[in-house]
Parts: sequence; C-alpha cells; structure tokens
Amino acid sequence: MEKMEKKGRNSDIELLRILSLFMIFWMHGAASAYGNKFGEIAGILISVIGNMGVACFILISGYYGIKLNIKKMMHLDLMLVFFSWLSLLMQFVWGKPVGGETILSYLLPVIGKQSWYFTCYFALVFLSPFLNEVVEKLGEHRLKQLLVTMLVIFSVVTTVFFFDINEDGGKGVVHMTMLYLIGRYLGVYKTEKVYETKKLVKIFLVTAGINFMLNLALYLVSGSVQNRYARDNSLFTIIQAICVFLIFRNIYFENQRINRLAKHVPAVFMFEWTLRVAIVTYVYNYVTCADKWYYVIVTLVIAMVLIVVGSAIDWVRIAVLHRPETWLVDKVYTVGEKIVKDIGQKINI
Repeated sequence: MEKMEKKGRNSDIELLRILSLFMIFWMHGAASAYGNKFGEIAGILISVIGNMGVACFILISGYYGIKLNIKKMMHLDLMLVFFSWLSLLMQFVWGKPVGGETILSYLLPVIGKQSWYFTCYFALVFLSPFLNEVVEKLGEHRLKQLLVTMLVIFSVVTTVFFFDINEDGGKGVVHMTMLYLIGRYLGVYKTEKVYETKKLVKIFLVTAGINFMLNLALYLVSGSVQNRYARDNSLFTIIQAICVFLIFRNIYFENQRINRLAKHVPAVFMFEWTLRVAIVTYVYNYVTCADKWYYVIVTLVIAMVLIVVGSAIDWVRIAVLHRPETWLVDKVYTVGEKIVKDIGQKINI
C-alpha cells in the first residue's frame, strides 16, 4: 500500500497534544476525589491514562527533533513570564501569603521551576544539539542498546522495586532525555515503518489493564490511592505513551482549527492551576462535591473548560502582545549577538 504524501501539518499529532493536555487536566482534577470508592477507583483509572500525557509531549518532540532556536525560546520564555506574573498578581488579589522565595520563582519561572515541565524542557532544548548528534553517530543498533539500558536503570527498576534512582518520579531532565531519545529513535530509524494499529491497541489495552489492576490492588490493600505503577517513569506509562503516539501517527488528516488550538497548549498548561483557583473562587467550587460519585464527571467538564478558557486568554495575549514581544526579542537578540561577537573577537586577540 502506498503511503499518502504528507504536505501539511499533521493534525493527528496536534490532536494528540490537545488530548494529552485534556487527560492531564482531568487527572489533576480527579486526584482530589475522596470519601467514595467509586471516585477513587475512577481516579486510579484516569491517572493510568492521563499520566502518559507528558510522555506523549516529549515523544512528539523527539520524533520531529528539537532544533535549538534562541528566538523561539525567548518567545516561549516571555509567554511563561506573562502567565507566571499574572499568576503572582492573582495570588495578591486573593490575599494568599507569598514568601520571598516563592515570589522569585514566579518572577523567574524557568529558573525558579514554577513549572517542572518547562524547566526541564528548557534544559532539554539546550541539550538537543548534542542528543541529536548522539542519535546519528551511535547508529540504530547502539542507540537501541542505550535505550534498553536507560529503560532498565530508570524505569524497570522503579516499576518493579519502587526504588526511584532519580528521586523525582520521572519529573526530571533524565526521564525527559530518555523519552526524547526514544522519540528520535522512532523519528530517525522507524519513520517509514508502519506498526499495525490493531496490535498497538491490544498492547495498549493490556498494558493499561495491568497498570490499573496493580494500582487497584495497592489501593485495596493499603486503603489509599497511590498510583505507583502509573507514575511518569513507570514502564507501563512509557509503553502506553509509545503505543498511543504510534496509533496517532498511523492516522493522517489536516484540520486548521485543531492546529490553531494546539498552538495554545503550552500556555494553557502553564496557567492551569491559576485558572482552577479562579474557577473555584468566582464561578463554581467544584471541590465541594469531591465526595460525590459524579465528581469525576464534573472534573471532566472542568478540564474542557480550562482548555477553552486558557486558549482564549492566550489568544488575547498573542493578539495584544505579539508585535511588541517580537520587537523586544529582535532587539535583545541583536544586542546579545553583538556582545557574544565582541567577546569572541577579544578572546581570539
């Protein structure tokens, strides 16, 4: 069967970004369920599915490859600063006590790790030229050996024995680097290979089923939701994410609306928790029904609202600030480039 020539932007992958964000948001909301077994068990299932969202993000980045672009990173940083500073302002509006260290983390969101994901993503971007070179120079066989070794050390050991070598639950640069390399492996060496969708679905269902049953067993034995097998660095989570990514890769369609909505995913991700507090404060305190059976449905709706409202806010931000932001980036980049050039000339002298 001949492959379709793909000229436009892959809306299937953009849709995966949006769905991954939605599942992350639903998981965050459902995690607050307490007081009823249905909500807690449903929360375990949602966590099993939702916690692979970040893995999907990084696999996509690895598959297409990150190219270090300083101007793009400056634009991304300005977006993070905007939403971080807005969040800080809202803390004062709500009268919440904010210490000096916390204020500093808001003012410098990447360095201050206001969002662990973006802090690690920045590190990954600056490491990407070296990682891309490693993938090309190692070759397929040696890269596969490296990935298996990393998976055993950083994932299998954690999954089987609960010993987290990195002590970050997979929310760190090491785990993201491993996922990026897996994505690069698929993008460089398996880009033409078509994996049968039915088999991928079966593997996903079996893996997710085992993941759910193990977490359910822990819940029944301990009496508390732990989701140890659904963590970011769990082997089950990684396999599920790879299967889902390959399933979406098998589909191809173009939809401008999906593509436009997907552009707002980073901003919405950054602003999630402030939006949640705003909804609870000014619209509907959905947490009050956390002990009800229908809470997981409420959090599903909240997840959709977060994406819609967050995207609308980011659309306004872009409409108002795109030109001055672009001017600022160009000016800073030009000045920085000149400084680096002057330093380079002095060193040569």
